[in-house]
Amino acid sequence: MLASMRAELLVLRKWPAAWGLLLVTPALILTSDYVAEFVSYLNLTPADYAVYGTPAQAFSSLTPSQFNIIAVNQFNFSGTAPFMVLGAIMAGGDWGRGTIGTALLQRPGRAQTLAGQALALAVAITGSVLATFAVAAAASGAIRVAEGKSINPFLAAAPPAVVIAESAGAALFVALSYGMLGLLLGTVCRSGAGAIAVALLWTLIIEVTLYQLALDYPAGILRTISDLTPGAAATVVTGLFGDPGGGATSQNYMAVGTTAAVVTLAVYLAGAVALTMFIVWRRDAVTVPSRRRLRRRRRTAVPVRVSGFGAGRTAGATVGRARTPTAAGGVLASLRAELLVMGRRPAVWALALAVPAEMLLNSYFSPLVSYATANSGVTLGVSAPLVLSTMMPGRYLTAALNGAFSVQAGDVYGVVVFMLLGALVGGSDWGRGTIKTAVLQGPSRLCAFAGQALAVAIAVAASIALTFILAAAASAVVALHQTGSPDPAASPFPALDSVAKALAAALVLGLAYAAVGLALGIWLRSAAAAIGAVLLWAVIIQPSIEYFAVQLHGVGLHLYEILPSAATNTVIYLDGNPDLALYGSNYPSAVVAPAVAFLTLALYAVLFVALPALITRRRDIV
Repeated sequence: MLASMRAELLVLRKWPAAWGLLLVTPALILTSDYVAEFVSYLNLTPADYAVYGTPAQAFSSLTPSQFNIIAVNQFNFSGTAPFMVLGAIMAGGDWGRGTIGTALLQRPGRAQTLAGQALALAVAITGSVLATFAVAAAASGAIRVAEGKSINPFLAAAPPAVVIAESAGAALFVALSYGMLGLLLGTVCRSGAGAIAVALLWTLIIEVTLYQLALDYPAGILRTISDLTPGAAATVVTGLFGDPGGGATSQNYMAVGTTAAVVTLAVYLAGAVALTMFIVWRRDAVTVPSRRRLRRRRRTAVPVRVSGFGAGRTAGATVGRARTPTAAGGVLASLRAELLVMGRRPAVWALALAVPAEMLLNSYFSPLVSYATANSGVTLGVSAPLVLSTMMPGRYLTAALNGAFSVQAGDVYGVVVFMLLGALVGGSDWGRGTIKTAVLQGPSRLCAFAGQALAVAIAVAASIALTFILAAAASAVVALHQTGSPDPAASPFPALDSVAKALAAALVLGLAYAAVGLALGIWLRSAAAAIGAVLLWAVIIQPSIEYFAVQLHGVGLHLYEILPSAATNTVIYLDGNPDLALYGSNYPSAVVAPAVAFLTLALYAVLFVALPALITRRRDIV
C-alpha cells in the first residue's frame, strides 16, 4: 500500500494537470475573494452602496478575523469540482490507458493498490485545502497591513486556533468526499475523459440547479432529492462558521440539519471507497474481446491472394498500397469515422444533451415551480402571471437562449459544455495516439482535422437544434394547458426571421466556444489537461472578468469588448431578459452591439479552428 501511494504521489508530482487542479481553489480565493473584493472596496462610491454595501461592510470580510470563513466557503458546488475531477483523472486514466494492469503486476494486491491511490489522492487534496487557508490568511494579513491605520483591532485579530482547525477540517471533509466520488466515477467509466465530463456536469450544473429548485420548492420530492445530494450537505457543513461579513448562512435555507449533513457526507465518502474497492476487486484488469466481437472479426476478414512466400493463404487485411483519397473524400471519411466514434462515447452524448436539459430546467421546470409557489416562501413578491408569461410560445426564443447558455450569477455559462465537448474530442486523439492511426488511413493531416472539426460542429448544431425544438414544444404544452391552445393569440410563436436570427446567434456562440475547446485539446495533447484548462476558465477567469467588467471604463472597457464574454452576454440576451420581466432588475453584465458580438464570435471561431489546423499540420505525430 505504501509503495503504491509513493508511486501515485510521484505521478501526481510530475503531472501538470494535477498541479493545475490542486491550485484552482487557492487561486480562486486569491483572485475572487481578496484581489477583486479589495479593488471593489477601494473604488466604492455612494452610488454603489445599494448594490455592494458600504465600505465598512465590504471591508469586514477582507480582514483576518474572517479569513477562515472565506476559505471554508470555497468548498461547495463549483469549488468541489477540481477534487472530483482529480479523482476521476487518477482512476479513469489508469483504466483507460491500461496502466492498472501494470500496477497490479508489481505484486501488491488490488486492495493495496487502490488504498495507495486513495491515500495519495487524500494527501494531494489535504495540501490543496491547507494552501487555500494559507493563501486566505496571507491575503487578509496583507490587507491588514495596507489598511492598518483605519482597521478595527477586533477585525485585525485572527480567529482562535480551534476555530481555524475546525473550519479546515470541515473543508477537508467535503473535499475528500468529492475526491473519492471522482475516484469512483473514473473506475466505473474506465475513462478519465468520460469521468471528468460526468464530474463537471454534476458539480457545475446538476447540483447547482437542484439546489436552486429546492430553495423555490418548500416541500416535496425536489427538496428531498436535493437534501440527499452531497452539495446540500457540503453547504450546511461549510456554512457552520457563518457568512462573510456576518448575516445568515446558507444553512438557514436548507432542511438538512448539521448531524444529517455530516452523516450524508460520511456515507458518500465511505460508500464511494467501498464501491470502488468492490469494482476493482471483481473487474478484469485486462480487457478481453468478447466472443461476439471475435466472430465479427472473422466474418470481416478479406481473403487476399499474396504473391511469393505464403501464396494462397488468407489474410485479415488487404495487402498492397491503398489509394490515397481525394481531399473531399478524405474529409468525408474522417467525418464519418469521427461521428462513429463520438456516437459510441457516452461522455459525448452527456455533453451534447446537457445544454437542452439545462434549458428545460432553467426556463421551464424552475419557473413552473415558482409559478406554483408564487407569493410564498422564497418566491414572495413574484407575480404568477409574469412567471407564466416567460414560458409562453412568444418568449420561447428567450427561454432557449437564456436558459441554455446563461444562469444566475455565480453559476456557469452553458457554453462551457461546448468547450468541454471540443476539448474531449480534440484531446483524446492526441492523448491516446489515435491521430497516427487516422492519418495512416490515407487522408492528409488537414483532411483528418477538417473531418474532426466538422463532427464537433455537427454535434454542437444538433445540441442547439434540440434545445430550440424542446423549448418550442415545452412552450406549446404550457400554453395548451393554460389557455387551451398551443399557439395562443396573446403570445403567438415568433416569426421565422426571429427564429432564424436566434438560431444563428446560438450556433455562432456554440461553434466559437467548441472551437476554443478543440484548440485546447489539440494544443495540450490531452483531453484531461484541456478539460482542466476549461475548468480553470469557468471557475476563476470568467467570473473574475465578469466581476470587473461592470466597473471598467475607457481603454479597459474596450479591451473587455474584444473578449468573448461581452459578445456572449449580448447573444444570451438577444431576444430579451426574463429577469427584467420578473424582478425588475438583473445581475449587471457588460454587453456590446449585436453586430459586434456576431463578428467577435465569428472571428474567435475562425481563429481557433485555424490554430489547431496549423498545429496538426506542423507537429510531429510520433
